[in-house]
Amino acid sequence: MNEKEPSPLAVHKDAWSQKDLLEGIIQRYIPTRSHVGGLWPTWEIEADQADEKLPELNSYLGRLGWMARLQRGDVDQLTTIPLPHHQFPGSRIHIYMWSASLITLLLSALRWMENGRPSGGWFVESEFLDALIGFAFPVLFTLFLASFIQTRISAKLGVRTGHILPIPDPSVLLWLFSGLSTSFFIWPFGIFFIPTLPRMDARPWPDRKSLAWTSVSVPIVLLVSGFVFWTLGLILAPDAYLLTGEPYRANPPFLIELISTAFDTSFQTTLDWGHPFFFAAGFLTLVGWLLMLPIPTFPGGRLLVARMGIQEARSSGTQILMFMLLVTAALFIFDAFNGFTIWIPVLSVAIPLLLFMGGDSRIPVLIDGDRPLNEENHRRLGLVLFIAILFAIPSQFPVEPVERWDAEATYSLDVDVYAELDDVWNASAMISLENPSMENRNYTVAGSILGTTLWTAELSCGEEICDGQLEPGEATSIELLFTHENTSHQPTFLDYQIDVTFDKTEHQEIGTIHPNMTGSVGAEWYHLRSGEEVLTCLDVYLEESANISFPDLGSDWMPFLWLEGQVGLNQTLETTDNIVCLDGVDQALPYNVQSYLRNVALGNATFVVGFDSTWPHIVSASEDGWFIDEQHPIGTPFNQEGTTLYQENESSCPDNENLVTPPHNGSAIWNWNISVRPAAKIPSIGPDEVLMIKLAPNTYIHCYQDEGIATKFSIQKGPNLILYDGSEPIRLWDAPRTATSTELTIALFNNGTSDVVLRHSTLGDVEWDLQNLTDSLSPGWNNLTLGVPSSVINTYQLTHQDGAILITFGGYLEAEP
Repeated sequence: MNEKEPSPLAVHKDAWSQKDLLEGIIQRYIPTRSHVGGLWPTWEIEADQADEKLPELNSYLGRLGWMARLQRGDVDQLTTIPLPHHQFPGSRIHIYMWSASLITLLLSALRWMENGRPSGGWFVESEFLDALIGFAFPVLFTLFLASFIQTRISAKLGVRTGHILPIPDPSVLLWLFSGLSTSFFIWPFGIFFIPTLPRMDARPWPDRKSLAWTSVSVPIVLLVSGFVFWTLGLILAPDAYLLTGEPYRANPPFLIELISTAFDTSFQTTLDWGHPFFFAAGFLTLVGWLLMLPIPTFPGGRLLVARMGIQEARSSGTQILMFMLLVTAALFIFDAFNGFTIWIPVLSVAIPLLLFMGGDSRIPVLIDGDRPLNEENHRRLGLVLFIAILFAIPSQFPVEPVERWDAEATYSLDVDVYAELDDVWNASAMISLENPSMENRNYTVAGSILGTTLWTAELSCGEEICDGQLEPGEATSIELLFTHENTSHQPTFLDYQIDVTFDKTEHQEIGTIHPNMTGSVGAEWYHLRSGEEVLTCLDVYLEESANISFPDLGSDWMPFLWLEGQVGLNQTLETTDNIVCLDGVDQALPYNVQSYLRNVALGNATFVVGFDSTWPHIVSASEDGWFIDEQHPIGTPFNQEGTTLYQENESSCPDNENLVTPPHNGSAIWNWNISVRPAAKIPSIGPDEVLMIKLAPNTYIHCYQDEGIATKFSIQKGPNLILYDGSEPIRLWDAPRTATSTELTIALFNNGTSDVVLRHSTLGDVEWDLQNLTDSLSPGWNNLTLGVPSSVINTYQLTHQDGAILITFGGYLEAEP
């Protein structure tokens, strides 16, 4: 036996009480003054040698199952209390919990890995081994290392502590097998928390130093390991790979984001292709940072006690301050109360601990009477706390789904406002394409000039259509160049169309570029319907007033044509004018004299313009609809293969819905009521088949899908009439027409069962002989034959008038013999 240690006293129970025994032992080390009493034996002591002798006293009492705790005050007191017994759990519970944590970690990794991995896996082809190597092993190894370091540090500082006991998160099973979206997976780590058993607050601590350094050991190991795995994840981050669903990403703490964004502009994109090490690092740094918070029973709470003292740390003022800091950070830094985020379960644990345990001065148990730390330890611990809290602060969403994974590709246009004159007139449109998604996006870009014009267009790729593929995060630009030769005629407006297609999503942009001049005109004349009247109009652009005229239209035309609101063919335009329109005795006349409208004078400049002959159709149809069979086909423009017909605003041209023909019950008569089925493909009919298209009064659009050419027309209630041009049936019969021969035959088929009133009139300075025209159209064929006068221009046009048909004939400027 060691001679320096006295032999245990032989004390008879009838002679000495337990208090007397303990008092006798204490007096060997520390002089006592008097017994105070209390739940456990307590004595007032002489404080001179208390700090020096207390470790020796506790070393001796420990063999008897007791310990002495010093309480400092006006009079120092020493209390003896039994050592805690049976606090350390058996190895079996550790095996169970660590095994269960391994399973939940694997399941968690499989959950966010199932939406995509690189070809060949992150490390190996097996998904389970990938989850084990990339996530479960790093987490469990770090926890094991932290647990081992914690026990070694505490043992070195004179305290026996237990190992970490990870708490598996069973909710991962719900997310794995329920089919719920990843966006509900707010804690995707598989381990909910990592307490130490027995609880650290339940262990007796010799002094603040042992309490502080043991407490911070685990958070420091987690944070350092987390930073290492963040770095490894960035180094091993893969290129893009195929995704099958919405992926998940881990967002780094402040220090990693600060360093990475300074050196790598693609850092955020790298995070989206989340390496498993990112999730392991995200868990370690997040939990390590949470453990450093000054929450009772957390390592940060014990660190607060070690630095401030138990009485000051547990005071109401300190706890109120901690509560306000916690709520303020949750509200303004992490926006924790905006929806069900990862911070809700964190706050549901932290706030009750603050409220119910923040003022409990009984824990942790400090044996030395709460003696303050020395200056060196106080400074070092403060530096550790500052670095951990500041540089490991997590992002607002430590983990989140990547919503952009299947985002549509986007485009933007940068178009010149004016065309400029160098050697030639030129302008450009820059088309910028960007793929913000995590999938490849195919694209095609086409550019064209609308109308008849002398402008030319060329894409920078050198082809009529530029196509290619945008990889995830990639952007490219294509330039559309416009040029116009510098001739005696000035350039008209440049009306352009740009078509951008991403995969199957089509976009179209139409715009206008004006020449950098004081005034210019549009590229084409066009028809504009105003009620029952149709005008022929031309767009103008003016920066100062100017006179407009038409050099090829002589005074002979003035009785028949004039500018709207004027008495002639000249008009002074102001900067507020943006359109001029021709009116006349016959709305068909401008269409037939379009060659005279080609040259336009505006101020001192002359322009060569085209003519868009598209007519705003209004025709009639009965309640029975159009009757279409082999003898009377549907006719132009409806007879192209693969065309569609729809009510206005019910589809598009071309359409993206793959329209099919209306349903057919197999009978000889195919009925299509457009009021019921407002958009469909026009069916092809065979021999002995009849197609009945019921067209209620409305506006309709016919689309030639292959070319994207739309024909708009309106239907009024009236007779079903078909105009034949030779053998070609025409159901949109109201457009102006020209008679060029000496005899005109108008072939009309009345598809109804009753006569249709026929009206006729003549306009112009040359009369048509209409004496042989009938006053009605009988059911079936009606052939109207009449002589054509010797005029420069002879016109005729059919229009619908309240159930009747009006044919207007025009003869203008008698021809020279």
